[in-house]
Amino acid sequence: MPVPTEGSAVTADQVAASVNIDSFPGAVPGRNWHIGQLEGWAFQFGYPTGMPVYGSVTVDGTNVHLYFLNDGHQQPIILRPGQTPADYGVTPST
Repeated sequence: MPVPTEGSAVTADQVAASVNIDSFPGAVPGRNWHIGQLEGWAFQFGYPTGMPVYGSVTVDGTNVHLYFLNDGHQQPIILRPGQTPADYGVTPST
């Protein structure tokens, strides 16, 4: 999957392609894709500045971040505040 462009809408297909979608049944697209703030884990997932591209999904009425893993995964991951990909057993891939 290509890296989402800043300002583009999060799509249902992108949400469904999330590496951990099974942990977030019923997730639906939310806020558009944009450049995020510094995330320590993002350096290892294809972001030299540590600032990943992310949008959001809505799960049970709550907005949750949808990050794009810009490494070998080339797919999104859904993370609640304070979570990292490691919380779902996802490690950097080349």
